[in-house]
Amino acid sequence: MNRTIRARIHETAVKRVTRIYAATMADIFAETLQNSRRAGATLVRISVSAPTAQSDQIAATVGETPLIVTVADDGAGINDPAVLLSFGENGWDGDLVRREDAAGFGFASLARRNCAVSSRPRSPDGETLPGWRVELEPAHFLGEAEAEVHADDEAPHPCGTAVSFEAAEATAVRTAAEYAARHFPLPVVFQDRTQDDTADPEELPRQAFLDGTVHAEQWRGLVFGIFNNRRNGYRDPDLNFFGLTLSTGLPKVETVHGPTWSVLADVEDCPDLELVLPARKEAVENGFLEEMRDASRLAIYRAMAADPSPRPAFEDRERARAGGIHIAPPPAVLRPWQPSVADCNDWRDPPKLAAAGGHALVMDCDPEPPDAQALWRAAEREGVASRLFEADRRLEGYDWYDRLDRVTGIAAHVVLNGKTYALEDAPLPERTGPNATALPPRPEAVRIELAVRAARGPAPALVLDTDLAFAGEAWSWLHDALPLVTEDSTLQPRELAQLLRDGFFSPSDDADADSYDTQRGRFDEDALHLATRLLLSDDEACRASIAEVVRRELMWLAPGDRTVDIRIRRPDVTVTLADMESAS
Repeated sequence: MNRTIRARIHETAVKRVTRIYAATMADIFAETLQNSRRAGATLVRISVSAPTAQSDQIAATVGETPLIVTVADDGAGINDPAVLLSFGENGWDGDLVRREDAAGFGFASLARRNCAVSSRPRSPDGETLPGWRVELEPAHFLGEAEAEVHADDEAPHPCGTAVSFEAAEATAVRTAAEYAARHFPLPVVFQDRTQDDTADPEELPRQAFLDGTVHAEQWRGLVFGIFNNRRNGYRDPDLNFFGLTLSTGLPKVETVHGPTWSVLADVEDCPDLELVLPARKEAVENGFLEEMRDASRLAIYRAMAADPSPRPAFEDRERARAGGIHIAPPPAVLRPWQPSVADCNDWRDPPKLAAAGGHALVMDCDPEPPDAQALWRAAEREGVASRLFEADRRLEGYDWYDRLDRVTGIAAHVVLNGKTYALEDAPLPERTGPNATALPPRPEAVRIELAVRAARGPAPALVLDTDLAFAGEAWSWLHDALPLVTEDSTLQPRELAQLLRDGFFSPSDDADADSYDTQRGRFDEDALHLATRLLLSDDEACRASIAEVVRRELMWLAPGDRTVDIRIRRPDVTVTLADMESAS
């Protein structure tokens, strides 16, 4: 059987017209302002007022009586009122429809609200034409009722259109109006007449979408504006369609130790750009959109090429070169390596960039905080710390970076009772269970070995003699830490306590956990107690812990001009205050 079919719109689609738009204030203002612009208006007026006798028919019949918002322009007006309810038909000339893909659905943004339209067409010979008015309810949009059109002597004069609809709160209306007017190409004035019918109108602020660009260029009916370190959030609008802004995923280019470059696009006359109809809140993913992204990236590269210090990643420099754009390479500087800490809330300023000479070692591994702290102490003792630099994958491909040797891993060895063990194989006491209070042994020696991959030829491992290594699991609490300090180390208890905090303190964010400061304070006390026991004696650790508790909890009670002696003999506590003369 041979037959043909043709696309058509079924009449039941009209029953769903109220769901084309979300009917938000943003939707309504976006569509009404676009219609005013297309009608050749030079000014748009938005006013908010309480319902009047004329607007009773568009006021709600239940609940609080809404405010009436009116958007009026001085454009060409509407010749045929029927076009308002003829979805997909718009009445614009063919050239405008081609350039802007005008869909004829914008008025449906009002389908969920009672509204009224008053219009007076522009006469080609300058004669004033009669105006008309129609009041619409959701039933009219759904095709369930016919709307009567009446003559209206109050229609905009000499021509133009006014659309009135319901709104709940004047402040929300103004906020939506300001957003719609911000990048709109025509002036928009706002008048709040809810309290004072004679209130003066004020022009809403406008800003050029590409304001602040460091470089701009045209491309196929768009204008690309390039920004250097522009503040923006995730999915912020990057394209302006005559005041309607949306996100199209235009690229950003991050530099090496420098700013982030971004691009915005402003539409001038771009019929190739397709937006998802009817609301135009996103772009159609097609070949043109990909070409636009590629072209905007090249525009960024051209702006970078003119910058005195562009610092491009190698990949970006190669992409620019493929597009015929030369960008100067970044200087041979890197961020000096610093050991990581376990506390994710410990934000430390990164070290300043430094020249990476031929003896530099790039840390191409990421040791856990305890291992990193032990390595840093060893590197400082052996004079190697200044050679360690952070790896930066963005620089791979640059000759100066690829010539640097890499540290690909670290391993620690300890000498106990004359025998050398890999740290993970050393016979160490358990930190949990019945022997949890046992101290780790004091090794005769500790060595940290760095596996080095040379850029050219084999390279021997770099061995650092040191006095400290941390055994036990990373990201555990202090009771699992096993600090191994050599017998001849000059490390002091407070130094070791600080290393324990940097390597192991990671606060809990559980709802029933104590505050950050309380958790850190208790950790510091326990770390100092452990360090003092290990490096001095149990008695010294006990004295230090008691003194620390007194400083924290009792010092504020002691009079400043008298000596206080505290004697504890369980279960008794005796406190003696020196008399005033003895104290003096």
